[in-house]
Amino acid sequence: MFHFLPRSLLFLFTLIACQPSFAQERSDTTLMREVSIDGQRQRISYRLDRQRLDASQVLTAQGGTALDVLRAVPSVTVDADGNLSYRGSQAFLVYVDGKPSPLSGTEALQMVGAASIRDIEILTTPSAKYKTEGDVGIINIVTRRNETDGWDVAANGTASTWGTLSLDAKINYRTGQHNIYVGGQASDIHNKSRFEQEKQTASPARGEGSGETVTSYADGTRFRNFRTFTGQGGYEFDNGWHRIGIDLMGGKTINPRGGDMTYDTGGADILDSHDRYKLTKHLMQAAIDYTWKLNERGDEISISNRLRYDNFSEEYTESNMFDPAGARQEGTRGYETEHHWDCDGAFAYKLHYRPGGMLEAGYQYTTYSENGDYRICYWDLPQQQFVWQDDLYAPFYYRRQTHSPYVQLNDRFGPWQFDAGLRIDHLRDDMDLPTITSRHRRYTEFYPSAHLAYTSSAAGTFTLGYSRRTNRPGIWKLEPYITYEDYHTRIIGNPDLESEYIHSMELSWRKTIGKTQLNATAYARRRTGVVDYIRRAYSPGVTLDSIINAGNEWREGLELQLTTKPTRWWQLTASGTVSLYNYRATYEGCTNAHGTTGTAGCINTFRLARNTSLQFDGHFVGPQYLTQGRESAHFYFDLAARQSLLGGKLQLGLVWHDAFHTARYHSLRTAKLLSSETWVRPTFPNIVLSVSYRFRQPSAKAKEGALSNGAEFVGKDF
Repeated sequence: MFHFLPRSLLFLFTLIACQPSFAQERSDTTLMREVSIDGQRQRISYRLDRQRLDASQVLTAQGGTALDVLRAVPSVTVDADGNLSYRGSQAFLVYVDGKPSPLSGTEALQMVGAASIRDIEILTTPSAKYKTEGDVGIINIVTRRNETDGWDVAANGTASTWGTLSLDAKINYRTGQHNIYVGGQASDIHNKSRFEQEKQTASPARGEGSGETVTSYADGTRFRNFRTFTGQGGYEFDNGWHRIGIDLMGGKTINPRGGDMTYDTGGADILDSHDRYKLTKHLMQAAIDYTWKLNERGDEISISNRLRYDNFSEEYTESNMFDPAGARQEGTRGYETEHHWDCDGAFAYKLHYRPGGMLEAGYQYTTYSENGDYRICYWDLPQQQFVWQDDLYAPFYYRRQTHSPYVQLNDRFGPWQFDAGLRIDHLRDDMDLPTITSRHRRYTEFYPSAHLAYTSSAAGTFTLGYSRRTNRPGIWKLEPYITYEDYHTRIIGNPDLESEYIHSMELSWRKTIGKTQLNATAYARRRTGVVDYIRRAYSPGVTLDSIINAGNEWREGLELQLTTKPTRWWQLTASGTVSLYNYRATYEGCTNAHGTTGTAGCINTFRLARNTSLQFDGHFVGPQYLTQGRESAHFYFDLAARQSLLGGKLQLGLVWHDAFHTARYHSLRTAKLLSSETWVRPTFPNIVLSVSYRFRQPSAKAKEGALSNGAEFVGKDF
């Protein structure tokens, strides 16, 4: 496998492979009493309501982000544009160290570098004390922290053949009851691909099977970048009875994407298309937490609050069509400028009414507001200039408030452990688009949850979980005016869009036999009022994607994973998933669908020398079903190497993504008056080089009271 690596970098790893290292790997203890394999933490471990992934063991994520770490989780897939799906859904909440991320979805995952991550926790059936949005749950990113007195300095840098560049650094100083930290990040993450599409549309005005039919062919390249420039600092105090945390963050994110295509309609008209999209945000966030331990029994009161403010945010779209001579024939430019802020807080009381038993009651609130306007101009060919469309000017105001009391009970009786809770969400939803429409709603909803676990040394551990969840549409899905993905693909929101509602249940079994850990999880998820973009013919050669409540979905799945060490120098993780998909359409533009899909993965980690590791991964992604079509199966392979130097302080990483250039994304959409087939292939090669340095200087007091290597620190449970 080594001949696939660039010779100069392979020589570097070979030259330094015999350098000594004094870094020691931690063992792991968890609430569910999992055991470690050969002194290492498990790649994936479990608690009652979550699974936890050790980021340090995912070598193929070096130089990447939280998104790359999560690729090692069964049922996780990433599409051609870099969007993550878990169990067939992109709807999940993202937290960082127990606090909501200032961004959402895949963008939030791209904001956190893999080198700064200790663990990633996935809550698939979150308890009632957590927010209810996200049908596949919550992803909590736990960053590396200094837990002993003294200095902790870390810096990480990344460069890739795709042009990705990133640098982040963090300085932490802890002394006694006080901890201070400051850090910053600058990154420019690139995603490049080759794009081809064949699209056939018929004129809606003349009916199906008659009138004008246009077949167009698009061929070109696409890109999607994510740039972030942020700074962060904070202070923590903990004397055993009172804990205070203050965290401040600010910066700028820029998310551009676009494509350069040649469009051929089969006639004399061959046009070049250059489409651009850019979302820019200037954001700041402040969070404060306070916990008061009331007695030795551990009863406590906690208060927290977080405020985020975007003093400027602009979404810019540009679509251009040029003839072979370079003269502009058509074009649009759209500007959506807004100011946004949101605030959430919580009050909670925890009562330990007996050893192993706890009752928690609390109240949480969230308020989200934004106001702005949308403007668009079209290219006027006779005048040879862009002309503002005043009749399409759309100012808007949006506000959502959520008030949520909850109660939760946790207890343990011998080998049994359980929790049960109920959350009540009362919402106020207001949207005003003075030139178009308005929306005002008040409603109350109930969200129960329950988990049960049984542990036996002979049979292993069994867990059963259930929660009811929702996906509420944001303002960007409600805006009823047309925006442009590219000149031939337009998008419109829907002010009448309703929320999705989800019932999630899963049953898991896990057992460790010698050096082998076995995990099996069966899950079922029912979504009603599924929200999706439906593509239809808009005009000859042009399609319109409109968002609707398309139907109801049932998905049942089985996930299997085996982790073992065949030899002292080889650790193997093999996983496979299979899921049954059944979709029942309730909208005229959709069709019923059902099918079986799955994934398979094999992660091989080899310790070539004391300080040198190699990882080779193979992944298969089965076909995915859409409300109007399907995506074909594909597979890919990743190769990674890591070298430690200077007693473990310096680490060099090399990752080759899609090493054999096998990743291909093919999709087919069919609807009335429309047939669209798309092929996307990532640019080759994609090789990432990363450098990480971490320096820790414990104080004299910390050296005297050093903890054992087996200790595990569990942070705040958000």
